[in-house]
Parts: sequence; structure tokens; C-alpha cells
Amino acid sequence: MEPIIQFNSVTYSYPRTDVPAIRDISFEVDAGEFVALIGPTGAGKSTLCYCFNGSVPQLFSGAMTGTVEVAGCNTYQDEIPVLAQHVGLVVQNARTQLFNVTVLQEVGFGCENLGLPRNVILERVQAALAFVGLSGHEEREPSALSGGQQQRVAIACVLAMDPDVLVLDEPTSELDPIGSEQVMEVIARMNSELGKTIFLVTHDMEFVAKYATRTLVLSDHRLIKDGPPEEIFSNNALLDEARIRPPQVCEVSLGLRKRGYLIPHIPLTMNEAVSTIKGLNHA
Repeated sequence: MEPIIQFNSVTYSYPRTDVPAIRDISFEVDAGEFVALIGPTGAGKSTLCYCFNGSVPQLFSGAMTGTVEVAGCNTYQDEIPVLAQHVGLVVQNARTQLFNVTVLQEVGFGCENLGLPRNVILERVQAALAFVGLSGHEEREPSALSGGQQQRVAIACVLAMDPDVLVLDEPTSELDPIGSEQVMEVIARMNSELGKTIFLVTHDMEFVAKYATRTLVLSDHRLIKDGPPEEIFSNNALLDEARIRPPQVCEVSLGLRKRGYLIPHIPLTMNEAVSTIKGLNHA
């Protein structure tokens, strides 16, 4: 079966710039994967996200080489409305995506643009709001909601259009811990319960360790590593190169390893860390 996402030697430069925002990026993602993209600020992560739905290069223009294919669509050849049926993009500041008077109108807006019948739109809106935990908020003004609720509305807007792939660019960066966890739980359920392919950009390594099954590391506009979170967070040289601070449980284990303790596998969760340290005590 063909991968649902294919980046083939993609290089892109914004208009009137000499340095590429992303350089020679190649990777594939199978349907149903939960992939996290991490790296320092300015590495090109958001630019890469805009490649998924055709915003790069169709809206931003600039110079692009290589190809991007998502769910059988070519992001250079197929129009953005066509791509929107297969890939949804949620940005870090939900307020920039919400502009309708009510939550009901907001979540149904994308479906209306797809030309769906009204009864189908209402069914999709209700199902999407129920999934993100916002049933009963249909007549609320999006601007009156909390930051976490606004982000979940933005996710519902995308979910109602039923895309194959959801790309989320730092969806929790402006939220408090409770709102962040609520949003991440919704994202994880979209993957586990609905089978959506998730591509998540985040600076929160705790979420990467908890939810992602695969991690891409971007540094200096290039993809420098592709592997499972455990492999990424146990590689000190890689973490230093990409200026990434691992999750606290990984950091403690790496510190113990530096002190001479034999730790065969770097734990990703607190339970794993407790088991590892108990094992050291009994060694």
C-alpha cells in the first residue's frame, strides 16, 4: 500500500529570500501513524506544515523543488480546495482561524464550502463537537470561549470535513497545562479511535514521549533524524545538535547513565522511569 504522505527532496524558499526555509526534505508516512516533528525555533517546521495543504507554494509563491503527495494528491498540481478534503491544518493560535458568529457556523463553514447537503453538515458538526467535548456550545460565540475550547473548536472545524490527515502546528503552545492536555487527548483519540494520520509540531517533549510513535527532527532547515521517540531522546549528540531538551524522565535517566549506571533503555513515562530506577536499586 502506498504511503499516505510522501515528501520527495523538497526545498522551498520564500519570495525575496536567498536561504531556503526547508532544504532537501524527504520522508514517507503510512496511514494511521502519529508523527511528531520537533526542532529549534526557526528550523522550518511551520513551513513544512504549509506544504501539506498546498499553501506552499500555491499561496505563498516562492521557489520550490521536489514534490509533496498527500492522500493521492499532488500539492503543486491539485487545487487547495481539493487538498482540503484530504488534509486539515490547525495552527497554534486558534483565534486567527475563527471568524464566524457562532460555534455552529464556525464548524460547519468548511463543510459548506465542500457543497455538502445541510442535513449532512449538521450531522458532521454535531459529531465533531461531541468528539472534542463541546456539545452544547453550538450557539456560543467562539471569541467568548477559553483558549483550550477555541483550539478544540478549530480541531472540530477540520474534523467535520473528515480529512485523512491532520497537521497540527504547535496546537498547545498558547494554552495552560489543563487546556493543553485536553487538546492532546482529543488529538490522540482522533488517531486511535478514528484512524486519522496525525502530524504534530510541538516544543513539548512530554507530549512527544506520551503520544507519538515516530519522531522527525528538523535542524538548520534540514531533516536530520527520523526514528521512535526512545531513540531520539537517548541520543545526547542529536539532542545537543538540535537544541532539544528531552522529557524530564528521559533527562534523569540520561544523567544517571552519565554517572555510570547501566540503563539499557531510556524510559519515556514516569512508570517506566520508576521501574528502571527500582531495577538499579536492586542491581
